[in-house]
Amino acid sequence: MRSMKRKGYRMLQWVLCSMQGYLSEAGASLVDRKLQLNVVPKTAVVALAAPTFNYGRIDRAKARTKERIRSRYPDLARRFHRIGLPRKVGSFQLFVNGYQDASYWLRQWETYHEQSPPPATMKEFQLEFEKMVVLDYIIRNTDRGNDNWLIKYEVEAVPVPPDPVPSDTRLVSGDECTSGGIRLDEDNPEEPWNDVSMPSIKLAAIDNGLAFPFKHPDEWRAYPYHWAWLPMAKTPFSDETVGLVLPCVDSTEFVEELCEELREIFREDPGFDKKMFELQLSVMRGQIFNLREALRQRKSPLQLVQMQPQLIVEVKPKRNRAARILRQGQTESSPLAGL
Repeated sequence: MRSMKRKGYRMLQWVLCSMQGYLSEAGASLVDRKLQLNVVPKTAVVALAAPTFNYGRIDRAKARTKERIRSRYPDLARRFHRIGLPRKVGSFQLFVNGYQDASYWLRQWETYHEQSPPPATMKEFQLEFEKMVVLDYIIRNTDRGNDNWLIKYEVEAVPVPPDPVPSDTRLVSGDECTSGGIRLDEDNPEEPWNDVSMPSIKLAAIDNGLAFPFKHPDEWRAYPYHWAWLPMAKTPFSDETVGLVLPCVDSTEFVEELCEELREIFREDPGFDKKMFELQLSVMRGQIFNLREALRQRKSPLQLVQMQPQLIVEVKPKRNRAARILRQGQTESSPLAGL
């Protein structure tokens, strides 16, 4: 088992850039915001320092020494560039409350059918599920199992009004019964059921650190989308999802703007490689191309992942070298060049 895990990790290294997990988390949050999917908790790249972080003995010794100097010689401590432990750069994601692993709820609904959400709530869940599919496919998430996306399912309690207690009780004689002396109280009609709210459901797509590969995996089953085996994946994309996503992925300006904003995020990496990042964008553009075609043809998420992977490379026009040399010669021979 350990050898298989190591083999899988080595395979991931062949499709993912190393040490970019925190950038991938922030990039997934950006894609989520740009498409208005609202399934990824807000994530950003931050620099923080804390004693609980992993530091070497030298860094901790330096921090303790500077703290002692500052307490004894405040004037000398002002010359220090930094006091305390060095900051570490990473991704910071907002915590979501009330969520559980998707595997828990999916197992509950499959085992206990009476606990399954009503049709109206299941439609809401289908829309949330499709948004996660769109996100995972665009960023080519290589690690999406049913244990790293969350579901928040809240069943509203139905209020039960207390039984009215009569102010006085007395026995009713037979004469009153025959004379019609007993009347039903029509002043308190039955409580309407229209006020009962449906259970609400929300989805959170977390753990997006193993995304944005620089090449497509050699085998689809090596890095599968585990949601592709769920029953919801066989349902064609809804009109709501098509109306939300298709205008964006069908716009060249939107895709270019998304690529530029992702570039700004990944540039924060000290080891940023321009050529490698262009390969990552080529994979993402191909994913967007397939997603656009699937939405146009009203395919299902399962049919989407079965489409042939695409690579779209941006070719920038190169200036004609001969024309550039000719213009330089004309400038040098011009009698006005020295003016």
